[in-house]
Amino acid sequence: MPFARRTAAAALAAALGGLAAPASPADAAPRPGPETPSVLLLTVDDGTAVRAAVLTCGPTGGLHPDPITACRLVARVDGDLDALDMDGAPCTSQYAPVVARAAGFWQDRPVSYTRTFGNPCLMQRTTAALFTF
Repeated sequence: MPFARRTAAAALAAALGGLAAPASPADAAPRPGPETPSVLLLTVDDGTAVRAAVLTCGPTGGLHPDPITACRLVARVDGDLDALDMDGAPCTSQYAPVVARAAGFWQDRPVSYTRTFGNPCLMQRTTAALFTF
């Protein structure tokens, strides 16, 4: 496993580790709304390098450079990243594929997203700031 993927996997494991064990039985019941921590490991693979960021929402944070905007984007589609379609502006037809992935939990529901875009412009037009890091 390449170093970047091991690092990203370790960051997600550390972030999710705090969610795995509730402090008391009262904490074991899931709480709806923004109080429920949500954690996503986001990666972008352009074929030469893999970049990764951890996004936490409720509270907002993580290693994403713009976690407030990113959390708002995910909240807008209630964690269904396939529903993202932010900007229909045209992009060049240059072929430079990028693979965007997200794995983790949104409001106690698992998230698993993988999509290959024809180039970075198409990814940014579809996902806005979510995979911009």
